[in-house]
Amino acid sequence: MGATALADAIARIENRYGMRAVVRGDVAERQDDERRIRTGGSLDRVTGGGIRAGEPLAFIGPATAGKLSLALSVAAAAQREGGMAAWIDASASFDPLAALRAGIDLDRLVVVRAADADEVRLAGSAVLRSEGYRLAVVDLGPSFASRCVIDDLAPLLPVVRGSPAALIVVAESRGRRLAIPSVRVEPIAWQSRFGRTVGWSFAVGTSLSPERALFCVTAVDATPSDVGMRTELMPASFDAIGQAAS
Repeated sequence: MGATALADAIARIENRYGMRAVVRGDVAERQDDERRIRTGGSLDRVTGGGIRAGEPLAFIGPATAGKLSLALSVAAAAQREGGMAAWIDASASFDPLAALRAGIDLDRLVVVRAADADEVRLAGSAVLRSEGYRLAVVDLGPSFASRCVIDDLAPLLPVVRGSPAALIVVAESRGRRLAIPSVRVEPIAWQSRFGRTVGWSFAVGTSLSPERALFCVTAVDATPSDVGMRTELMPASFDAIGQAAS
């Protein structure tokens, strides 16, 4: 390709995707490293070094598996890196006390109660186009209460590309038509006391690796304790997992 043809190609790419779409290889590598949200634990290994800005990632798993605890920990990490975070709530289920316990500064968290899929897309698009945000979380909530499904988020995918913010979608199941990179969150063990659940553990992984990150949560502390990586997850008691976390 000649210099003129290359310049024309770059101009077309920048016109379509923005001025930051084309950079030198060494600059792109450095920017990719700097724009990751790192929790400082096993989740970073599962996600290949952290949550990448400008890309979507779905946390998929059954209700009460630990998806929200994980998303809250990522939001807290984004704030620690100096950015704002937005929580788009499609099922009116956001718990500010759980956010505080996870280490989130509520003054630097924007919560949007979305009445339908249109409002989810509108809020998500506004956040992803803003320079001040490091993270947008779309919490679709329980399937029976959600006003939006993953397939409704298709218009956000071209918006997140090139955005300074990462997009996390919290849902019980994958989309039927829309494919988003995802990690699977699966409950492993539960702890009960006097007939009430007071804690649980969960594993996080992808279909690309047999390794799973293992976390332990207590009901009085929304911050997951990082137990480390496991290749095989055998049935175990909550007490055994808790001892590994301590």
